[in-house]
Amino acid sequence: MSEFGFESTPRRGFLARMAAGAVALAAGGLATSRAEAEGFHAALSPEWDSTWMTKIKGKYRQVFDVMEVHSGFPLIMTRIWLMTNGSGYNIPEKDLSAVTVLRHNAICMAMNDSIWAKYKLGEAFDVTDPTTNKPAERNIFAQAATFVMPPFSVGAVDKLVASGVIFCGCNMAVLHFSETTGGKVGVDKDAAYAEWKAGMLPGITLVPSGVLAVGRAQNHGCAYCGT
Repeated sequence: MSEFGFESTPRRGFLARMAAGAVALAAGGLATSRAEAEGFHAALSPEWDSTWMTKIKGKYRQVFDVMEVHSGFPLIMTRIWLMTNGSGYNIPEKDLSAVTVLRHNAICMAMNDSIWAKYKLGEAFDVTDPTTNKPAERNIFAQAATFVMPPFSVGAVDKLVASGVIFCGCNMAVLHFSETTGGKVGVDKDAAYAEWKAGMLPGITLVPSGVLAVGRAQNHGCAYCGT
């Protein structure tokens, strides 16, 4: 017995437990799904467009890390940052660089209407179309003309892109959600992934992962804002 009242573990027993734990971890690793393995392989492919980073040139720089839809408020926050820098400190947009990274559940905001309709993204991401009060079958965040909150339509993706906002979409989220939603509507995971990649809105760059893009933006002088 030890001085604290606990029986000490013999060295041999300790090593045996360590070995058993290693075997269990190895077995767990071997059980990794094919989808996960292929997903990480795809995410590490060197063929990625990195030109979005060269567009971060403004004197004042901000990256918005968007993980959830939050009724479109992360997009509105991006617009407010642009607007209040101008109205509050008379800083022109040419001196501002905003990077908005759509990852995790927020990846749905990067998809066009056809993807929303075919893969039932309104149901998958719990997004209600205010004009029908039903699960959205279109991207209600994409265009100012149909933005979910009309008073803040300047926060729509098309308006932000026109203002020079740099958008990134997370490939890991695309891989995951294209497979899960594709399975529910009877679309093969490879075909679904290809459709999702082709179905991203104009002005959004697909990046290996959202967290990578957030880090790269910070490396290029962007202050961080989680939404």
